[in-house]
Amino acid sequence: MKKNDNNVISNPILVEKIFSLRKKTLSRNRKISKDLFEKPVASWIKKERLLNEVGKEFTIILRSKGCSWALSSYGGCSMCGYINDACLNDVKPEYLKKQFDIAFNSKLEEIESDKYNYILKLFNSGSFFDDSEIPIEIREYIFQKISKIKKIKELIIESRPKYITEDKLIEIKENLKNKYVEIGIGLETTDDFIRNNYINKGFNFEEFKRVLGICKEYNIGVKAYLLFKPPFLNEQSAIDDCINSILLLSNLKVNSISINPLNIQKGTLAEYLWFQNRYRPPWFYSLFKAIRRAFKKFPYGKTSIRILSDPSGAGTKRGIHNCLRKECNNEMKRILREFTLTQDISKLKNINYVCNCKNIYYLQRRFY
Repeated sequence: MKKNDNNVISNPILVEKIFSLRKKTLSRNRKISKDLFEKPVASWIKKERLLNEVGKEFTIILRSKGCSWALSSYGGCSMCGYINDACLNDVKPEYLKKQFDIAFNSKLEEIESDKYNYILKLFNSGSFFDDSEIPIEIREYIFQKISKIKKIKELIIESRPKYITEDKLIEIKENLKNKYVEIGIGLETTDDFIRNNYINKGFNFEEFKRVLGICKEYNIGVKAYLLFKPPFLNEQSAIDDCINSILLLSNLKVNSISINPLNIQKGTLAEYLWFQNRYRPPWFYSLFKAIRRAFKKFPYGKTSIRILSDPSGAGTKRGIHNCLRKECNNEMKRILREFTLTQDISKLKNINYVCNCKNIYYLQRRFY
């Protein structure tokens, strides 16, 4: 068995396969030209749920060197292909600054004139607090620009737990005194066995709880990302794991839970299993059931935790889907979107639309 720097034992067979697939994929990566170094991967605005209201999200994805865990000898997570958008080499601070400015300045007028309040989601395909990815001077530059925009009420950034320290939280408090900040952590599940034997995250639940504790001390929010239906789980196991994780996280009083149904990304172990018909992305029916059952166990059927789900690739073969009928998947996406925006669980209960594929689902859910 192999221990990483968090003293977590990894499954050596899983690590070997993930690493070889990652190496093969990255060897085919195109070289990134200088002009791409100066441009963000993507940015967009859309309607979104804020803490206490419906508003809009402004998402910016910076092109950094990539996730340190994915670039390590452990190969990264079994379902994540975001390293394919990274540069793989160090990106000069001035390039990161220019990427942010291009995206931020292009939407600034629209944001300031909008009637809605905004949440800014700032991603970089790795850890925002990893100094080798995003240097401290760039973090402070970004924080200072955000602090001046009144319409931006919330900020979400992401990091592996190992990079979240008191010093990093002090950075936030000193630069963003007038914003609600939430740090997203890819916990994926509260089950250590599933997380490290099926997903290969490389840290345990105790490490997550440690970080949650220091974030609470500094009044900084924590968003826990849950992976719905990791590799090697069937539909029923995915439902059970999701319910257990939601309830345990709610008891710990995390601020938000984002449920992310697995979508098949290139060069990953999940894609390898999918090509072999050994994995099927989850059904919407399973996701709805998991959320409904979790709510049923909350006192009075309500929770103060923000529960979100905005699946990538939804309705396609590679993403969460029921059958492949467009009408069926569009209706499921609409229902999930309404729940996310309103936090009204009745949206997932009172569903008038019925598709014949539900019978197939009932037959398959304990086997696939």
